[in-house]
Amino acid sequence: MQLWTAIALALGVVLVGAAGFQLARPKALPAGGKGGGKRDDAPEPRRESRTSKPAPERASKPASERTSKPAPERTSSDKLLPKIAEPNEDEDDSELTVITLSPKMPSLAKISGDDDRDDEEHPDAPAKAIVVDDDAAADEPTRASPFILVSAAGQTDKGQKRKNNEDSYVVVDEHGLFVVADGMGGYAGGEIASALTVEVIEKAFKTQTFEGPAYDNVPRRGSELARSIQMANKAVFEKAGADPMLKGMGTTVVAARFSLNKQRLYLGHVGDSRCYRLREGKLEQITTDHTMAALGFTGPAFAHRLNRAVGTQPSVEIDLIIGRPRPDDAYLLCSDGLSKMVPDEELRQILVETKHPQQAIDKLIARANEKGGHDNITAILVCVKSPAEYIRSLREASTSTEPS
Repeated sequence: MQLWTAIALALGVVLVGAAGFQLARPKALPAGGKGGGKRDDAPEPRRESRTSKPAPERASKPASERTSKPAPERTSSDKLLPKIAEPNEDEDDSELTVITLSPKMPSLAKISGDDDRDDEEHPDAPAKAIVVDDDAAADEPTRASPFILVSAAGQTDKGQKRKNNEDSYVVVDEHGLFVVADGMGGYAGGEIASALTVEVIEKAFKTQTFEGPAYDNVPRRGSELARSIQMANKAVFEKAGADPMLKGMGTTVVAARFSLNKQRLYLGHVGDSRCYRLREGKLEQITTDHTMAALGFTGPAFAHRLNRAVGTQPSVEIDLIIGRPRPDDAYLLCSDGLSKMVPDEELRQILVETKHPQQAIDKLIARANEKGGHDNITAILVCVKSPAEYIRSLREASTSTEPS
């Protein structure tokens, strides 16, 4: 009797365990069905990767817009086109108006914060040499006597609309140096940036102190001009970093250095201030505006903005133009307060009709104000003469002043 009882109990345990297993076992589903299990012959389910999934806010944008405004982490250093950081909704758009063309430079996103300005080493940006006269590329010995002589006049004017004058200029005759700067940004930042820029460049030439390594791809005199602009860039950038009220300030610059004994012109240029050359009655703009429009961007709210400026980055790419001045040439350096107000043909007419530099400058500024004077107006006119012509003009002036 005890044996049969033990057998019955064992059989009951087996039956209960089998029933529990049947209840816990998932049912097999046909291929394509939905459920927690899968058959060996069912296809492997597709796995989505987070890295390949587009961000929700960028998924609906067209490809062209995504290309022009990539996220900062996707910016490639080997691409020559500039990259514009995605705007921060909490920041004003003016913080993103200036970028750089140099692939060596950090993006705006890296320097827009207060904590990242001094954390990294920033290599100097290159000086891009541009030759505007075919025979200017070939160097030649320096003569003991000058090939050419220059005379110049400069002036700045507040204009009709602006409360302050953010332009600055300097004429340093003994070094054949002429500089125009048009400042922008911050609380009084434009005035400070432009004034500091011309001050640093002038001091570099007067003391013959040029910081930083020489540029290998340009002549010494051109390299010194580019280095002085780089020094000004550093001074403006550091001053803006030390004062929150000046954050974002910068300036354009166009600086001409005439080498009289080599018959050469070296022109350093950043921004949209211009240099025109009048030669044999023809006026030609020999600088290229560093604006978004020059890069192919359109639209009245964006195309006119600068893509390069002095003081907005730790270093700046500089266009260095090399030319060979001729007697009777005239070179006009000006801020956009003149070039945007007075068409090129009117500029040409005034320069052709007016022989004396100061009289020409007065007429140019007056014409810009007559047309509205929407911005500050600054101009320097440099006239080139041969030594013989210069001596003859002195004699004629002396004769005309003698008593009859």
